[in-house]
Amino acid sequence: MNTRSRPEPPPPAECDVSLLPWAARRPALGYALLWLPLLLLSPVVAAVQHGRFGQLTVLLLLAGVHVATVLVRHRTGSGHRAGNPSALPADLLSESLVAVSTLVVIGYQILWNEHQVFLYPLLALGMAVGIRRHLAMGVVGGLAISGGVAAGITSGDLADALLFTVVTYMAGLSAFLIDRLLETTVQLRATREQLARTAVLEERERFSRDLHDLLGHTLSLIVVKAEAVRRFVPTDPDTAAEHARSIEEIGRSALGEVRQAVVGYRETSLADELEAARTVLEDAGIRCDVETLADPGTLPRPVDRLFAWVVREGATNVLRHARARTCRILVETGGGEATLEITDDGTGGEDPLRVGSGLTGLRERAAMLDGVLAAERLPSGFRLGVSVPLREEEESS
Repeated sequence: MNTRSRPEPPPPAECDVSLLPWAARRPALGYALLWLPLLLLSPVVAAVQHGRFGQLTVLLLLAGVHVATVLVRHRTGSGHRAGNPSALPADLLSESLVAVSTLVVIGYQILWNEHQVFLYPLLALGMAVGIRRHLAMGVVGGLAISGGVAAGITSGDLADALLFTVVTYMAGLSAFLIDRLLETTVQLRATREQLARTAVLEERERFSRDLHDLLGHTLSLIVVKAEAVRRFVPTDPDTAAEHARSIEEIGRSALGEVRQAVVGYRETSLADELEAARTVLEDAGIRCDVETLADPGTLPRPVDRLFAWVVREGATNVLRHARARTCRILVETGGGEATLEITDDGTGGEDPLRVGSGLTGLRERAAMLDGVLAAERLPSGFRLGVSVPLREEEESS
């Protein structure tokens, strides 16, 4: 039996932001950084106007830490997922930067107690992208509520407190959603590439299986016909010429089948293969008895195609390996299934269970129809059988 293993589809690609072109990552990066100059413009201008260079230094430090947080998050990409040990260093780095930002904002409020409406939303942006995803919005919510309470106490106005809370939380939420959109885009890209690779593997499998089934049978048939030509040339030139013409026809037919296999439209039928098997086996001196208890034309098309390939492969194996004198092919339906059985009385040659006989490909074809293929040595020959379940309407037809 052919022991060639079926190629496994490639594993799903990790959700790595590096898979996404820089031009596609720019919107998410830009959004997280866009608010930095807008939110810090007023505090920076005020610090410069009043000559508070210490205050300006703290604001510039906050800006630098925010930029570092965003760049670390988007450079490492797929971190911030629970249960991903490889992302732990990036998580710790970005969360450390968020902690530094928080300390800077707290220190700023202690020293100058102003510009909360600008600094808290900026801090929320950093938290949304810098903290692990399952914690981020909870932390942002806590920041928004605590900042809103502080703003309400400072101003004594409930409306200010509510507005501050909503603005801070919405800033974090918008950054969080943009970040999720980026990762979804990466996942879709990775999935698309995986599907493309899987399709290539499946097409390669189909072509390999079809090429074996087509050429294995055809080349065996040509060998039998060529032996007949050699045998009849000295005694019966007319018969030898007839076999030579058959070789030409077989070659032309094989060429057409290979072309059809290449484009994926190759078709065959059980009735044609039964007749071809009978002819080639009898030409090789093997008596072939075909018993059809079910009309091949009434079988469902997928079952008919499967049985046709089994007959072709079975006849090829009888020619190659069996050294048989007789071969029997039985087709029947009943008990909710269709059955095909090929037996021979061969006693020698290579064991088709050990050589590249195409049985693996037949098993794959049968499995697609929930069928079972069986191949076994008998005391006086070999048996190849396949059974496929039929739906009630298929069996009654």
